[in-house]
Amino acid sequence: MKPLRFKFKLKYLAILALAAILLGNRGFRSLLRNYTEYRKLRAEKVLLEQQHGKLEEQLKATGEKAAVEKAARTGLNLIRPGETEYSFPPPKETDK
Repeated sequence: MKPLRFKFKLKYLAILALAAILLGNRGFRSLLRNYTEYRKLRAEKVLLEQQHGKLEEQLKATGEKAAVEKAARTGLNLIRPGETEYSFPPPKETDK
């Protein structure tokens, strides 16, 4: 029975040594830290690519005449010649 007990202790000793090597090694901890940073950056890249696509669509739309006119009318309050603009004050609190 002693040989069986020796193998059993050797197994635990090997697991303990492997854990000490992996957890005590700066390289392994650095590898884990780099992997988590990689996953975070990859997720950020996906968000930035989506934002880039939206900005490209807006850029294409700004080249169209209708988009330029809409921006001028809303942002600068411009009107066409011959048009009349009516502006009303916002309702008062008592009118609501």
